[in-house]
Amino acid sequence: MSDLRWTDKGEKQEYTDATIERVGRDTARLTRGGPGDDSKPGQVDTAQWWVDISPRTREKGTANPSVIGQSPEDKSIIQQAKDEDIFFCTIPFTQAYSEMDGGWKACCFAHRSANGPTVEDTSIKDWMENSDYMKSIRKEMTTINSKLEKVKRFCQRCIADEKRYGRSRRTNCLKIHTNNPEFADDIIKNVEMYKASGVWAFDERIIEIQLKIFGSECNLDCHMCLHTNSSIRQRGAEKGVWNTKLWEEEMDADWESVQRDFKLHGKDRTGTFKGSVKSTIEQVVELAPYIRSIKIIGGEPLIMKKHYQMMDAIVETGHAKHIYVKYQTNLTKVSVGKHSMFDYAPHFREIAVVGSVDGVGKTIEYMRRRTNWQELEDNIKECGKYPNVVVDFNGLVSFLSVLRFYEVPEYVKSNPNIFQINWAILETPRSLRPNNLPQKIKDKLIPKYKEWPDIVASLERPPEKDFNIQEVFAYLLKQDKYYEGTKWEMHLFDVFPELEEYYDPTYVPQDELKGTLNIENKEDIL
Repeated sequence: MSDLRWTDKGEKQEYTDATIERVGRDTARLTRGGPGDDSKPGQVDTAQWWVDISPRTREKGTANPSVIGQSPEDKSIIQQAKDEDIFFCTIPFTQAYSEMDGGWKACCFAHRSANGPTVEDTSIKDWMENSDYMKSIRKEMTTINSKLEKVKRFCQRCIADEKRYGRSRRTNCLKIHTNNPEFADDIIKNVEMYKASGVWAFDERIIEIQLKIFGSECNLDCHMCLHTNSSIRQRGAEKGVWNTKLWEEEMDADWESVQRDFKLHGKDRTGTFKGSVKSTIEQVVELAPYIRSIKIIGGEPLIMKKHYQMMDAIVETGHAKHIYVKYQTNLTKVSVGKHSMFDYAPHFREIAVVGSVDGVGKTIEYMRRRTNWQELEDNIKECGKYPNVVVDFNGLVSFLSVLRFYEVPEYVKSNPNIFQINWAILETPRSLRPNNLPQKIKDKLIPKYKEWPDIVASLERPPEKDFNIQEVFAYLLKQDKYYEGTKWEMHLFDVFPELEEYYDPTYVPQDELKGTLNIENKEDIL
């Protein structure tokens, strides 16, 4: 069998199966919490962290183990992390992350500082090198027996996840970097330079820039997604697809303020960032020699035209061939207008299409409404035609998805075009966490996830305080009503019949008036 690959000159030439090589990838396709990882809640498995990664240890054929009686101060940063002398994470040393409104924070799971810096008033370079937020986290994460005052404030999600599920985004990143010796060596060098000088500075090509500032434009209506992250979700909420109990706490706003916010976004509802995207692109271009990867997040990034301006600008620098591009995408669209993701494949080192996929077939079509499963599969197949375009799945385990999520790893195993799967346990809104399912259903699900202890741990937790399953049903059934008579019409109990016995049709939702549907004109939905 032969196919095509890209040469360094952007030309196509034939290659055989034997010559196919995914840059920096191995064959293990089930990663986070998969078979072989027996971490239990409160017990983080460090066995795969920083194993044989430094040139020195590779030459010696050791993993730089700790020595009995050795003081923490005499250990390497590697061993300090493994022995939990420090609460170390690679992300503050390797990632710049901005929210949709331009606000900076450590990563997508981190908390922001009140009235903290934004893309508008703080450059990428200044944020990484000089911000008190990043400097304090780095110092605490590399200080033995630190009280972690800032870390406990800004990184509480990972701390909580490790306690509840035995793993977190922090531990996941550490394990992934284990499998990339070259990258890990550069990280260690950067950390050691920081410890020696007390100053972090751009050095080597290790930075990942994650941007959400290109807007909230999206083509799907995912029931668990924050409304401000999707133009389609905003439209539905305006029409009454809303539940105060579920969403006001998450959005830190009451219904009236949310409505005002929607109106302020404008008719097209394409985002909340009011600053200069052009300025940010110019900064990315300036930092191109230090960028290892760029991740674009939406909304749905592949239909947001503005981000292609950045892609073109990076190509013009000549650095694109060294840079990985990552898209957090729903995988239903791969192009918009004259722009196609595949046009950039010849120029960049690799394009990773990270699909938000947490169900198969009708399951995902219900949970992420407006998804067409066949189109999604076709796009995966198209990605497989490009040797440097890699498809990963990154699912969200939630109240609904956990009912069928065990089907997704099996699908990944059977599809040669998908490299790996990762997942996270849904955090907010709390009512949609998997632990809120009826106990009888959870008892049946637990055996299906015996190889994934974090999901088991989530199912073994009791329901959230004051949880009311009828409010969840009211919200989901309101969305069903919203889509009646359209091509996306589906009904909760048809897709998840095991839930119907717990439904009380006489229940009156707490927010009936605020959530009244306004769907007289179906064209608004279409």
